[in-house]
Amino acid sequence: MIKLIIDSTCDLPETYIEENDIKVLPLKILLEDREYLDGETIDVDGVYAAMKNGTVPVTSQPAPDTIYNTFSQYAKKGFDFIYLAFSAAMSGTCQLAASILSEMKEKHPQTHMEVVDSKGGSLATGLILMETCEYIKTNHCKFEEALAYMKELIKSVEHIFTIADLNWLIKGGRISKAQGILGNILDLHPILDVEDGRMEVVEKIRGRKKTYTEVVNLVAERAGELKDKVIGISHADDEEAALELKKMIQERLGGTHFIIQKIGGVLGSHLGLGGVGIFFFNKNVAEISKMALYNCNDR
Repeated sequence: MIKLIIDSTCDLPETYIEENDIKVLPLKILLEDREYLDGETIDVDGVYAAMKNGTVPVTSQPAPDTIYNTFSQYAKKGFDFIYLAFSAAMSGTCQLAASILSEMKEKHPQTHMEVVDSKGGSLATGLILMETCEYIKTNHCKFEEALAYMKELIKSVEHIFTIADLNWLIKGGRISKAQGILGNILDLHPILDVEDGRMEVVEKIRGRKKTYTEVVNLVAERAGELKDKVIGISHADDEEAALELKKMIQERLGGTHFIIQKIGGVLGSHLGLGGVGIFFFNKNVAEISKMALYNCNDR
């Protein structure tokens, strides 16, 4: 049996996590000197409520004991497992887990186990895990095949974000006050994607409507045929924006399979209220599967 582990930045629906027995490792959120476990001792609405009251959250990686105990529990039971971690370029979580895994491999050499850098977060990571989970269930595959498939999915996933309120980037120290004030005066909305695990600004567009149009243009440029693909849309407490983008994508490109979720407390803390992300694969899963099997057999 292959167990899948993910962390609380994945934004997967709770029902999917429960139905597929996926273990979620909580990152930590600090609000006014009180520490919470993301998704366990505080939910996303609690984080957003604090942000609306002016609190700037501080986030950190899961407790080492949490990771160690999870890995140890599965290894002792003889379960192979893969932990799909939040981008190593944005968090120390992946590196911490990898160091714990090295120790675990020495204690349980017969167990297949791996930590994989998702090179992203939010529903991009969630979609990768979902597709891997379905692949395992459908194909009853070996550990190496599941791992190769997951790594091909990571190469093929797209992230497109837009940020609604630059004040949150100022509060979090991610842009200067002068840049933020000028951006707000000009009604600039940054569009970001993820390159090698880091968020990068692609464009800055004036006006919300023009920004959403450009987001859909980027989806059209990168996605190809959307009809049979799952499209993830995450929003930082702005469901109206998520639904508007869903409608625009459907009108322009088609597509019937959407997952709409709130951006979790950790990423929401960094992007700020009103941020929206679109996530999808730039190849169909059959093509990804074929490449994964080729790479696996070529070893």
